[in-house]
Amino acid sequence: MNAPETKRLSETISSAGSMTLFLLFAVCCLVIISAAASAYGRVAENYDDSFNSAAAVRYVTNKLRACDSAEILSDGALLLKNTGYSTVIYHKDGAVYERVFGDGQTPVCEGGEEMFSAESLSLSEENGLIRVTAEDGKNSFTAYCAGGNGK
Repeated sequence: MNAPETKRLSETISSAGSMTLFLLFAVCCLVIISAAASAYGRVAENYDDSFNSAAAVRYVTNKLRACDSAEILSDGALLLKNTGYSTVIYHKDGAVYERVFGDGQTPVCEGGEEMFSAESLSLSEENGLIRVTAEDGKNSFTAYCAGGNGK
């Protein structure tokens, strides 16, 4: 008589143990998923910030290498001169802009096309090279480039 009651008790304990292990597994899965989602969010945010600033520096240095001559204007903008046209690259309101002008037009730092978002873009001349620095608030990216004809 005691055997059926013992069997039912062991089945109940076995079922409760299985459910407890399943619940523990489910909770661990949820914790890991939420930790991974949080890490992904941080990585994606940092990547977007870093990409824009780093891409801005690479873009400006490539434009410098391709131009015939380059000049840093008094307001910190970059004037790139080529045969038949000139280009102005400037920073305004948290973004890097570019505007192209034909020969005979006066280059101004307004109305350009937004190329990249960056907290700051600074251009300076050091030892015959143009120093291009872009910042995203956390990181700073710098490159040195001689302007004109792929130099």
